Amino acid sequence: MKLLLNALTAAFLLTAILPAEAQLGRANKDYELGAFNLAVRSYLELLEKRPANYEAMVKLADSYRYLNQMEEARSWFEKVIREHRLEGEQMFQYAQVLKALGSYEKAEQWFLAYARANKDDQERGNHFAQSCRFARNQIGQSSSYLVSNEFINSNASDFAPTFYGDQVVFSSARNNRQQPGASWTGRSNNQLYMARLGGNGFLEAEVPLQSRMRENFVNLGPLTYGPELREVVYTKNNFIDGTRHMPTGGLELSMAMSPINQNGEWTEEMPFPYNGSGFSTGWPNISPDGNTLYFASDRPDGFGGFDIYVSYRMGNTWSAPENLGPVVNSPGDEISPFHDGDYLYFSSNYHQGMGGYDIFRAEQANGRYARIFHLGNLINSSRDDYGFIYDGFRNLGYMVSNRPGGRGHEDIYKVFKSADNIVLKVRNASDGTPIPYATIDFINCGEGLFKADSRGQYSFQAVEGLDCEIVVRADGYSDAVFRVSTLGLRQNREHDIMLAKQGEQYGGQVLNYQSRMPVAGVQVTATNLATNTSMEAQTDANGEYALALSPNSAYSVRYSRPGFRDINRNINTNEGNDRSILGVISILPTDSAPAAPMQPGIDTRPGTQAEGPEDALPTTSGFSVQVAALSKPGLDQFSELTSIGQVYSKVENGVYKIRVGVFSTRAQADQALKSIKTEGYKEAFIVTEQGTGQSIRPKGYDAPGTGFTPRGNTPPQSYNQNPPARAAEARPATGDYMIQLAAYQDIRWFDPATVRGLGEIRQSRRDDGLTVMYLSGYTTMEQAIRAWQQVKSNGYNTAYVVRDTNGSLEKVYP
Repeated sequence: MKLLLNALTAAFLLTAILPAEAQLGRANKDYELGAFNLAVRSYLELLEKRPANYEAMVKLADSYRYLNQMEEARSWFEKVIREHRLEGEQMFQYAQVLKALGSYEKAEQWFLAYARANKDDQERGNHFAQSCRFARNQIGQSSSYLVSNEFINSNASDFAPTFYGDQVVFSSARNNRQQPGASWTGRSNNQLYMARLGGNGFLEAEVPLQSRMRENFVNLGPLTYGPELREVVYTKNNFIDGTRHMPTGGLELSMAMSPINQNGEWTEEMPFPYNGSGFSTGWPNISPDGNTLYFASDRPDGFGGFDIYVSYRMGNTWSAPENLGPVVNSPGDEISPFHDGDYLYFSSNYHQGMGGYDIFRAEQANGRYARIFHLGNLINSSRDDYGFIYDGFRNLGYMVSNRPGGRGHEDIYKVFKSADNIVLKVRNASDGTPIPYATIDFINCGEGLFKADSRGQYSFQAVEGLDCEIVVRADGYSDAVFRVSTLGLRQNREHDIMLAKQGEQYGGQVLNYQSRMPVAGVQVTATNLATNTSMEAQTDANGEYALALSPNSAYSVRYSRPGFRDINRNINTNEGNDRSILGVISILPTDSAPAAPMQPGIDTRPGTQAEGPEDALPTTSGFSVQVAALSKPGLDQFSELTSIGQVYSKVENGVYKIRVGVFSTRAQADQALKSIKTEGYKEAFIVTEQGTGQSIRPKGYDAPGTGFTPRGNTPPQSYNQNPPARAAEARPATGDYMIQLAAYQDIRWFDPATVRGLGEIRQSRRDDGLTVMYLSGYTTMEQAIRAWQQVKSNGYNTAYVVRDTNGSLEKVYP
């Protein structure tokens, strides 16, 4: 013990008498090696002897920046400003510190000062000055994402979360458990842990990842698992606890991969074939289909420091890496890619953002990445935000951040979107008893099959913008379709899904009172008057629907569709022997003249005794192309022809003749005929259309907005129910955003009732004779998107949001 004390005393005396120049050299060596915690101690010791040493002061300040100790960094930079003056790169570093502290206005001034003082790097200074303005605009903006600090975080660095089935694997430098090998910095190495999702929705019960086939899992991460957890690709890292994961901080990364056996063991370490000396490769992510590998690397010939690369599976190996290009990659650093099957997410310290690293989403067009989107001010902060992963179906994700308020150096944050909690209760329509273990099919929503529990219940999170049909199945029962559509209002909703035993459903049909044609998209709601429970159905292209009704029950049935008047009727199922009691119902368009009272259940199909008012559709004469003759209506199967002309049906002698037109000249019809035959309709021919209007139902009358894709960017004009051939120019709409609905050859085919109450209706006449209809009056993008979602649900399938910029319209969503 005495010898040890003597050795420590000698070391202390040596440090005390060490010349200042040697002490500075030692500190600079620690700084260059990325041992910033040791560099801080050395610089502070030196500055006790030489308080005004410029190099020690600025490198001490920058060391604190690497350690994410931004207040200390600012204090020392401002001490330099008082006693000396900042020059060159130190001006840029000080501006970065100010931005990390959220002092965006002052940071902008220093970035601009750097640009003026360093003409050869003026572009970088101006770019980051602009990013400060971007950050100020993001403050207070709404965000669809919410974040919460995970309870399992420690006072050390916790990072690199990745999904492992229904669990999460992550890396941590926590020292609450014995880990092999202390690093030369005096801090423990990072190790892989696994945690499960607890009942409160947060991670819990973390345990070190262990394997009989592998001695340890130290200094590994980030990592990614392939489909069915049969392989893993991982980063071998040299991250130092307490030091930001910055590429300029001395990172040395490489990737390796291993098969995983049925017991979950990593069986063999194989280096990634495109590692290399002199550069790093890390942050891997395997796409959901397992055939694409994304990663980050600062290999030569990139666009900046670290870039995002992609490699494709080729048998048992991977293709040569390909750079994702300048839309994703920048002169700065891009790291931590994650692909969810639709979009690529990544982090960048150069693209316009709020802090050091910000998280972005990249979208493709024509096979190339065409644009990126900042994920907003809750996901992103003034510090480093990266490592984003997200499961849209479970509405569950994670990210890494060193923002203030965390528990350690880097923390893992739970990520989720505002969502509705929906509970489906699957019941037998005959007696209301639960149907256990029914199958819930989410394939139409881009997901798979799930099972209800023993009580027939299944719950899920429906995030904002979710709009799809769920199919519910059970052995011996007819399928039921449930449409889920949500604005993400965080509501709790329960729905009874009534399944009828096969052969016990009640069928009905809905027709247009005027045209005698089936009406698709009618919402039919049947409410049991005794139990007050409801079930829903929607009419198909033939106007038909089916309901699972209980015997010996009375129901109130409501028929509703935008553009038509609602109908309510009462029925009684009695013993349940008559499956035709719903019959055929006729509904009247809202903009029609009052008609004689309609009696529920009267069959108003062509040829029956019920007669209504004259057809409200426009009369048109000319030439058309007949493509088919059907025994019952069915326009949807001819939707590919809507780019050639209006698709409609005309009833003659009980036959539905499907035609495209009407064209004013024979030459136009000839050209259309050629185009139609190239689509495979070899038997199509030209007919003369007399324009009675009685039976013509243009494609888009009962399904607004289908069949035409609006073009052009002419500013819209105010809408008039009976417009002249060319409407007069109107004053600009109130608000910057509008919704482009559809284009029409005849304005009378547009039904304003389908968008009533959603915005101000406006129009624009194009040079090709079509009239484009708009909704306007939205002052924010959020208002426009919410209205767009309702417009889409009302049948305008090609609608999108545009912005009026100096008289020119620009598509902005989706």
